[in-house]
Amino acid sequence: MVVQGQRGLELGAVLCEASARHARLLPQAPVGELLRRATAEDEQTARRMHERGQTVFEDGRRLAGELGLPLEVLDVDLSLDGRQGVVYFLGKASLDIDPFAAELSRRHGLFVLLHNLAQPVPEEEAGCGKPDCGKTGGGGCSDCGTGGCATGCGTGKADMTAYFAHLRAKMDKRNLRPLL
Repeated sequence: MVVQGQRGLELGAVLCEASARHARLLPQAPVGELLRRATAEDEQTARRMHERGQTVFEDGRRLAGELGLPLEVLDVDLSLDGRQGVVYFLGKASLDIDPFAAELSRRHGLFVLLHNLAQPVPEEEAGCGKPDCGKTGGGGCSDCGTGGCATGCGTGKADMTAYFAHLRAKMDKRNLRPLL
């Protein structure tokens, strides 16, 4: 499906019809709009944007080094229309990254959004998000039984670089793009 989301035009997948149980986990207001079924041209565009995102990723890592910024770029996700990119990174909250974002934007003709994954997760957002997650039961996510949470999500104990590289590889294998 082609989706108009908060970050622009993207490919998405409808996994199932939302139930009342799903509705409890979703925000009250829709975060996007399903526009149409994805065409072969959309799929080809998504592949080009993925390749372009890899270029921005590599350039972002180089640029951080050139600017002497103590941050680690983990991933870059471009919108299907190529107008916007989200750069996921790890770095200190006090880091001045405006020059970094401005230069990446200039070099690649993108509106660049930065998302620091090192920021603490608010208590109410910690955990895997499943209604039966054990985050409040003292065991953390690891006792939700899905296996996906056993990495320590929400606890700050996981190796985030390896974790997100693993997730990106899984998504690439299934040709999926994150919507949120």
